[in-house]
Amino acid sequence: MSKWILLNKKADFKALAAQLDVDQVTVRLMVNRGLETYEEMEEYLHPTLDNFPDPHLFADMDKACNLLKTAIEAGTKIRVVGDYDVDGIMSTYILTNSIRRAEGDVDYAVPHRMIDGYGINPDMVQQAYDDGIRFIITCDNGIAASDAVDLAKSLGMTFVVTDHHEVPFIEDDGDRIQQLPKADAVVDPKRDDCQYPFKGICGAQVAWKVAEVLYQLMGIPAGEAECFLQFAAIATVCDVMELKGENRATVYHGMKAIESTTNIGLNALLARTELKGKAINCYHLGFVIGPCLNASGRLDTASRAIELLMETDSAKALAAANELVELNTQRKAMTQNGIDTAIDLIENSDINKDRVLVLYLPDLHESLAGIVAGRIRERYNKPVLVITDAEDGAKGSGRSIPAYNMFEELTAVKDVFTKFGGHPMAAGVSLEKNRIDELRQRLNANCTLTDDDMQEIIKIDCPMPLSYISEGLVDELDLLAPFGTGNSKPLFALKDVGLNRLSYMGKAGQYLRLNLQTENGGNMTGLMFRGVEEFENNIIEKYDEETWQNLFSGKADGTVIDIIYEPSINEYRGTRSLQVIIENFK
Repeated sequence: MSKWILLNKKADFKALAAQLDVDQVTVRLMVNRGLETYEEMEEYLHPTLDNFPDPHLFADMDKACNLLKTAIEAGTKIRVVGDYDVDGIMSTYILTNSIRRAEGDVDYAVPHRMIDGYGINPDMVQQAYDDGIRFIITCDNGIAASDAVDLAKSLGMTFVVTDHHEVPFIEDDGDRIQQLPKADAVVDPKRDDCQYPFKGICGAQVAWKVAEVLYQLMGIPAGEAECFLQFAAIATVCDVMELKGENRATVYHGMKAIESTTNIGLNALLARTELKGKAINCYHLGFVIGPCLNASGRLDTASRAIELLMETDSAKALAAANELVELNTQRKAMTQNGIDTAIDLIENSDINKDRVLVLYLPDLHESLAGIVAGRIRERYNKPVLVITDAEDGAKGSGRSIPAYNMFEELTAVKDVFTKFGGHPMAAGVSLEKNRIDELRQRLNANCTLTDDDMQEIIKIDCPMPLSYISEGLVDELDLLAPFGTGNSKPLFALKDVGLNRLSYMGKAGQYLRLNLQTENGGNMTGLMFRGVEEFENNIIEKYDEETWQNLFSGKADGTVIDIIYEPSINEYRGTRSLQVIIENFK
């Protein structure tokens, strides 16, 4: 059972609503999201790209870009080394194109997930040197690649790291001492000495900052770098960055830029996924566009996605987009099989007693481990590591819950791994197969999670009667979009809502349509897209089986439920009607 928490932050809602010319409910939502002043709220309602911090505040930013300038002017061969996820793809695209625009001799490489693993490695450095490359710049990786950096420096190469991941550290008398790679420049907002104030940006956003400063140095009009906005927006959503401040403005304006994009490859992907001409939202980026791009790095090579974005021929771009969509369809089927196998393992072994789930799925394609871990985390609300067979042992991906800092917990057992890295909420690991059970035991032995920590928490913005909802309010709430991590969609609660009638909907009857009674005696449609089986059990437990059956014929007077809902508008053949999406119930 989920735990409902009512957010109850205080403010002069009436005065702020009058100043901003919005409903008090809208003000309450912004206060709940940490905004306090009129100025902050005005910026939130009307985000701008003009208030971003100065990119020169990054530690080593000027050094990195001056090194690039020197290399470009000397005709040095430069290689951008990215990563195989969406953030890495977008970072690689941004850096490669910006250096190319500055007339640099540049190419790019991304590690093969199965052969190379995450990030740059010594073999890739050696290959670059053999190819005549004398300058390597990473993006979305490199902060933990000391071995690769050391080799490059021993070969006399220039090496610049741009990344956004946590910096590896050692403990010394309770102090954390960051261990930066010995590169010529390291641009990463997570550096302790980095003065850039907004730390939670993705790798593509860092790459965009590098492009801006490089353009300044090379005398290229600053406005030209804005063409990278759309790619940074896709990466921000797909890398699950918090949609606050700079990130929110990037995504807000980036989605508009995508709608009118001139990038031939992105246009082809929009057309193939039937998004061309539609208003783009975070769902489209995170669950339609992103997975197609990601599929290349999961089941083949991420270079295919980069090549699509680089493509200048419309027919070739459409063919490439088709291939990515087909790859993603294949990926979906393989993922579902992995999820089913993981659930079976948990439900039929003593693993279900663990607070940290370490699941060894040898037959799962290693590229799908992170997706499966995320789905299992959602189902059980526990930290999850899914480990699969790899060419040189085993590899795994982890997804966590807010109360469990996965990066710190893995650091505490780092001797188990041959390689690891990540964030508080996600991580990647490599280890020997014979140490998987040891990892499981040690993580659980160290775990201090309580039952409350593992209970799903749903934060309610405020109680709101159904009769208060209007089309104007729903349209106004859209001003708070884009919604996602760090900027959750508005959720409202109501107790003892009368339930008049139920009906199944969806091709397989897997969803529910509820006819709800409003406080003024009217009716409103409620839609339930998840938890239908739980809802049935809840009604039967609260009332009885007969009541459940009678609800489908409208003969269950007096049946009431508590709901958490999201108001919305249904548009059908030009007619708009109010409805609510039910997110949870009691």
